[in-house]
Amino acid sequence: PLSPAGAGRWRRARWVVLGAVVALVGVATAATLYLTRDRYPDLEFRSLQELSRPAAGGERPAGMWTAVLGDRAYLGYPLPDDRLEVVAVDAGTGDELWRKATDVRSDDWESIIAVPGAVAVLADAPGDSTLRPLAVLDGRSGTQRWQRAVRGDDNVYFADDTAVLVDRAEARLVGLRLTDGSTKWTEPNPRDQYDGSRTVVRPVGSDEAAGGPAFLDGNPRDPWTGKGRRLVQVGADRSVRLLDMETGKVLRRWGSVADLDDLVVAHEDRLYVAANEGGYQLLAYDLGSDAEPVVLHRSGNDDFRPTELVACGERRACLLQVPNNDVQRTEVVAVSEGEHAITWPAPGVTDLVPLGEQVLAQRESSEPKATLFDAAGKAVLRDRGGVAVRLDEGNLLVFAKAPSIVADSRVLAGVWAESGEVDELGELKDVRSESCSWNTHVIACGAEKDFVLYRFAND
Repeated sequence: PLSPAGAGRWRRARWVVLGAVVALVGVATAATLYLTRDRYPDLEFRSLQELSRPAAGGERPAGMWTAVLGDRAYLGYPLPDDRLEVVAVDAGTGDELWRKATDVRSDDWESIIAVPGAVAVLADAPGDSTLRPLAVLDGRSGTQRWQRAVRGDDNVYFADDTAVLVDRAEARLVGLRLTDGSTKWTEPNPRDQYDGSRTVVRPVGSDEAAGGPAFLDGNPRDPWTGKGRRLVQVGADRSVRLLDMETGKVLRRWGSVADLDDLVVAHEDRLYVAANEGGYQLLAYDLGSDAEPVVLHRSGNDDFRPTELVACGERRACLLQVPNNDVQRTEVVAVSEGEHAITWPAPGVTDLVPLGEQVLAQRESSEPKATLFDAAGKAVLRDRGGVAVRLDEGNLLVFAKAPSIVADSRVLAGVWAESGEVDELGELKDVRSESCSWNTHVIACGAEKDFVLYRFAND
């Protein structure tokens, strides 16, 4: 038998062990809840609430542009001297943070691009070879950091502290420091046997970016949420290479992969390619190896041509195929590696936007309509009138009519993606709806003579 002291030590040890077991169970339970939690729960939609109306000069602006990233909204409009005035606003409260004009001028402007810690503004150009200014402003103060002239047909892609310029005149990619615009690296374009250097460049998407807000065309508004920003470049010689945006290093290269007009999408660790021709194949390349591609799908019919391709889940691709250019017979094809493709009809659909394994199908016609399909092709929201956009992987925002540059009113609705349930949110009054930008709670738009911010969901 144990002595009283020994018995006390045993009881204390037993309670310590029991406490440790309970703690481990608690940790395991918390880990399970974390891993199985809904990363994109239904938003708590609410009727539109106006937050603020930042001024846009003394007269009606000729154009208005917006961008929203996290808790910051950037609003831009041209001044009489052709500079662009940029206003930074707290997206949570609507409070103005700063207001600065660019040092550069342009007859017209194309866009405002919100990036981590900065905001870029890009002028428009009437022709491919016309020079236009690109300027980067500091996100905290609005001070212009630098500016550079780029061509009308040049593209710019942004990483955390790098802008990659697709310099078509010099047939190269140029990595520019976001801090001062100086050159970090250059990489010449691949050339074909005739010394052609035309190229197509696509960013490599991430699950996090694809789960967040999207532009009207489905591209992520916040591509910086994924780590290790990369680009894929299709060369005139049909090669494809993978580049690190920060360093310009070519991480991998494949020969004879795609023509410049083929459908090419890169996401996480996969590159998807579908030839722009009848009787196409859908191929998947492993971005981490030199292995031969996997054939995900064969059309089996020379009449079918792919028109749209997106990544729609983990190692899963979705595309639109159209027989003999008959858009009323358009179909969605969805296929995961190692599984048979599934196909379902999508008459008149021209665009696909992924929401995880669900896909939003947009039909563009005199009266645009949106349909949301689940992973198996069942419509959870069918033929909703208007244009739908992704708020996050679990929620949509629907404009009752197609966005326009003309100031008028737009009715909004929120949609829960899993169920297709619709919440009517109210009306945006007299806004230039094509200028609108949003996150999961707030939408910012240019109006007739000022800007307006509305809240449509609770935190």
